[in-house]
Amino acid sequence: MRLSRPSLFPRLSLRASLLVALACMAACQATTNEEADWFDGGPLRPASAETLQLTARVLASKGETARAGAVLDRMLREHPDHLGTYTEGAEVLLHEGRVSDAVGWLDRGLERFPGHAVLLNDRGLCHLLVPDLAAATKDFEAAYAADPSDADFVGNLALARALAGREDEARGLWSRVVDSAQVEGNLDVARKARARFTQTGN
Repeated sequence: MRLSRPSLFPRLSLRASLLVALACMAACQATTNEEADWFDGGPLRPASAETLQLTARVLASKGETARAGAVLDRMLREHPDHLGTYTEGAEVLLHEGRVSDAVGWLDRGLERFPGHAVLLNDRGLCHLLVPDLAAATKDFEAAYAADPSDADFVGNLALARALAGREDEARGLWSRVVDSAQVEGNLDVARKARARFTQTGN
């Protein structure tokens, strides 16, 4: 995450939404030239993990979080080895303001994918919402160690450093991924937010 970004997680673009609709239509039809149509007695193929993930994302974006949650429960049963089961699940829970549940969902993902940088980074973002800077910093450091070239991981570690008052380190990290004006702007935002973390003792 970079402070100039308006949300913690990327939103689905219009083009992606159209792709989702097409994917859902394809999943509902579930036919090939070699197979009979389901309505004619042919087999109904199970939806892929990717289709279910995109369906959950669209439902959540429309505010239908209960239906999105049902899709994610299905993903957990049918596709426990799909990374999106956990990243998407956490995002849906955040839509509902259930930060601690989102952390728990990502914990389940990390049991399945130990040390996965994306899951660690997402869990760090959730910890920031608590706010728990110490826990967030630990996850951001682990994600960065796993992939120090990823701009989001660099930016999030910079944010943790800035919130902790370690501005020189934050400036050095941010300067790798944004221009100098954005670096100073990010530091200014972090200074204003720092009191919130200090007051909570994190």
